[in-house]
Amino acid sequence: MSAPVDASAREESALASVEAEQQRLFARVAPAVVFINTRDGFGSGFIVSRDGLALTNQHVVGAQKTVNVITHDGRRLTGVVLQRARDVDLALVQLPLAKTTPLPLAQSEQLRVGAWVGAVGHGRGGIWTFNTGMVSNIYPAKSGRPVFQTQIPLNPGASGGPIFDRHGRVVGVVTAGITDADAINFGIKIDVALAKLDTLRARGDCITVRAPEGVPVFVDGVMRGTGPEVFAPVEPGEHELMVVIGGAQRRATIRFPQQREHRFSTKPAAR
Repeated sequence: MSAPVDASAREESALASVEAEQQRLFARVAPAVVFINTRDGFGSGFIVSRDGLALTNQHVVGAQKTVNVITHDGRRLTGVVLQRARDVDLALVQLPLAKTTPLPLAQSEQLRVGAWVGAVGHGRGGIWTFNTGMVSNIYPAKSGRPVFQTQIPLNPGASGGPIFDRHGRVVGVVTAGITDADAINFGIKIDVALAKLDTLRARGDCITVRAPEGVPVFVDGVMRGTGPEVFAPVEPGEHELMVVIGGAQRRATIRFPQQREHRFSTKPAAR
């Protein structure tokens, strides 16, 4: 008969499991995070394509055409600012790199209040700093504030870095905090970044599905949004698309990254 496992041993096992998973997450995320420096200050960014495209905040790059970038492995590069979305504080920077490993993007519906989230960035006091917390509020899409609130402890300089879930998928971009409050910080939802930055859609791991206005679009059996356009993060491989138009179910298969978009016509399906 085996000896019973005492409570302290079970607790140690549980804590060791949490530690190991967090260490694996940091090892997976940190290499894709970059340090961005301009004459006006510094911030964070992260790689979102396989050809060196990085996502950050517009306020991090400011009006600069180029920015100084340091990668996790110590390379010093000059990044070119390709696109800005000032109304939502986002920007894309092209790095002179090839065959980069991007961070995977999460589906917007995976964001929930109470969900565990982490961030890696360059807040005051340290570079490539890993902090964790949870989603504490999500503002409705129609509120005019396309953000969610976290209580991850972040500092100035973390802006532009990734907020990711327990699988290492990016759910948002660090954008701002309340300086006279403890651990109240905000992130821009990743689906907002996809909607606002066409370069991100064209080069990131995302497919575009077009359907009539208001028609629900399903990707791999999960509703990802409604027409006229749905931007869905995906992994390489085949993906099943489905809509219902005029009471008739329509299906299509798309292979990513060879195909990046599909349009469902309003015309009756051929018999």
